[in-house]
Amino acid sequence: MDMNSRIETEEDFQVIKEYTLLPILLDMLARDMNELKKYKDKIIYNHILMYLKEIEHAVYPELQNAKRKMRTQDIRILSTEMNAQGIHVEYKVRGYIHHFTMLRSLVKAELMTMLMNMRRRLG
Repeated sequence: MDMNSRIETEEDFQVIKEYTLLPILLDMLARDMNELKKYKDKIIYNHILMYLKEIEHAVYPELQNAKRKMRTQDIRILSTEMNAQGIHVEYKVRGYIHHFTMLRSLVKAELMTMLMNMRRRLG
């Protein structure tokens, strides 16, 4: 086996990170939409809810795309553990096991970046 096939590429890492963070983003959106229900009598409620649903609907194709890339690049997530400090992911790239940890503050920053990028794409 080629020595380079053992090494994960930046593209591999980015797709793993996306695949890990997108479900967290979906959970966050669902939580926020549920939390907003107590403001449904306010004028802005429907506008904000519509915006959050647009973002939510944009996440699913991105998640499917990440899953497709992982399959193509022979990448599998073995385990994902979330705790108070952050998230730990163990994954396999072309038969070799790797892992990474993201602190909670980095997860939050990455999610905010994803949200801003999606907002730009949605117009």
